[in-house]
Amino acid sequence: MSGAKKAAPWLIRTYAGFGDAAQTNERFRENLAKGQTGLSVAFDLPTQNGYDPDHPLSAGEVGGTGVAVSHLGDMRRLFEGLDLGRINTSMTINATAPWLYALYLAVAEEQGVPLPALRGTTQNDLLKEYVGRGTHIFEPNASLRLQTDLIAFAAAHTPKWNPMNACGYHYMESGATPAEEIGFAVGNAMMVLDAVRPRVSAEQFATVVEQLSFFINSGIELVPEIAKVRAYAKLWPAICEEFYGLPNMKWRAGCQVRSLTLTEQVPEVNIVRIAYQSLPVVLSAGARVRALQLPGFREATGLPDAAEQALSLRTQQVLMYETGLTDYEDIFEGSVVIERETARTMAAAREVALELRAQGFERSIGFIARRLTQNLVEASAALERGERLRVGVNAFTGELNIARKPRYEDDSAERAVGAARQVEGVAAWRASRDSAAVAAAREDLEAAARSGANLVEASLVLAKAGGTTGEWTETLARAFGGRYQATIGSDVAAYRPLNLPTAARPYRVFLAKSGLDGHVNAVKLLAYACRQSGMEVIYSGLQQTPAAIVSGAVQEGAEVIGISCLSGAHLHVAREVMAALAARGISDLPVVMGGIIPDHDAATLHELGIAAVFTPKDSDVGAIVGRLIALAEGSPA
Repeated sequence: MSGAKKAAPWLIRTYAGFGDAAQTNERFRENLAKGQTGLSVAFDLPTQNGYDPDHPLSAGEVGGTGVAVSHLGDMRRLFEGLDLGRINTSMTINATAPWLYALYLAVAEEQGVPLPALRGTTQNDLLKEYVGRGTHIFEPNASLRLQTDLIAFAAAHTPKWNPMNACGYHYMESGATPAEEIGFAVGNAMMVLDAVRPRVSAEQFATVVEQLSFFINSGIELVPEIAKVRAYAKLWPAICEEFYGLPNMKWRAGCQVRSLTLTEQVPEVNIVRIAYQSLPVVLSAGARVRALQLPGFREATGLPDAAEQALSLRTQQVLMYETGLTDYEDIFEGSVVIERETARTMAAAREVALELRAQGFERSIGFIARRLTQNLVEASAALERGERLRVGVNAFTGELNIARKPRYEDDSAERAVGAARQVEGVAAWRASRDSAAVAAAREDLEAAARSGANLVEASLVLAKAGGTTGEWTETLARAFGGRYQATIGSDVAAYRPLNLPTAARPYRVFLAKSGLDGHVNAVKLLAYACRQSGMEVIYSGLQQTPAAIVSGAVQEGAEVIGISCLSGAHLHVAREVMAALAARGISDLPVVMGGIIPDHDAATLHELGIAAVFTPKDSDVGAIVGRLIALAEGSPA
């Protein structure tokens, strides 16, 4: 930054990943040239879920929500020309975190970078995947083991690396209160530390605790959010001293502001929302995050393009260099209101954290899922009744027409090129490697999984031998008993009912999550609402192929099929579902879709035969349920 006289008080990141490794490397370089100071890697859904790009479930998903990384060659290209000894890299990866971490270590070794010099973060937080994002692969105990293997290995070999980002972010996105966000994140961190502690020396455990970081949310409610950040910063050191005998530990966190509040209606207002949501996590000098990333203001309609990412960078740069807020000590210390709210939030969060710890890792999944569903229903009811206002949604509506020009770039064609290149590339990679070495490495990995040995070491051997993301996952699946489906926790009793129509009889609604995206907020809220209206809901689970959706719906005697698709693969899914129905001679079973779907794609979906399309602007749950009832009755949507 030209003219900057002092060290930046936090890392400026944008969440970036696109197409294949070469395309994302180019985006990294562009963002660094614009002033970004740390990398935050978004991986595509096949990579997150442990599939190679040529797997049937990867169709339509490769390179869509991030970069596809299938093997060591991809990781090399991703960081080509970037010195891993100097750059700070955050990788948002969870179920396959040990594998991506191993690939990163292999590239560092090739660059001649000593492993202890590496700085960065693997998110490596599986608990929130079961209740918020859905990219878990294995059952809870196996997932906890993979987490702790990475953490233990990092403590010994990459002591400056943050091996886990305990995520409060996704709990808030899924309906948590500020105290619950803290409590779930801290309680999760405690359960993981409890599991790691017997596996490392006392010195290494202190390193683990010191390097454990948090990834938090920042919402629009300024006072509660300021109090939340300060409560995080006070509670975590107290927990470390009280339960682990480690005084003077510091709370270390990164943040992205709250995406769930970004609206499809009047998207220009999101520019203001994002700027305001940035304030709580940087205003308090004593409770300031170490890294901040901001979404694109049109996130409700798609991934950010280059122009939106540039605007996110400039928003941070104005905040950092023009406001002068970094020139002062903690401006809230001694504030009667802030200190009172901080103490109240901290006490409630501590209670939640200890309750979670008492549940244990596996049981805590259902505990959190049910609480989050109740909160989602309450939040929806508050919007419905006008008790909570959202500008452009239920108050002060009307278009501004500032950002109604076409998006800065339509990258779908470029992404398709990258996806095709990725599929061809993984086949070429398999053909060029030493297959015997890969087979031997896979056997050793499976043996390590069955024996209880640390899996990062065996993963590193497989990475260097030329194994792929899908092969790593398949190998562990053999040892761990396959893949795992988590409950969504939609069977709850809410404090206040939603305003819903009543079905004439229990129509059978088949709800499915297509593709590899695992965000279930909309599905669980809709499942709850449909049941409350008197309908029967069949939820088929995550990662459903079009063929499986049609087969399941027919087998269950469904009268409406509802498909949630948030990964950008909606056109592919719709074509396959309608073709599968036609192949069975079924023409009268209505299909509806919901997700991040642009207007022009919605028109195409209708042409394909999709009866109704719902996007984030459809915030009236009662109206959606009414349309489903009408479809089940045979009326047009």
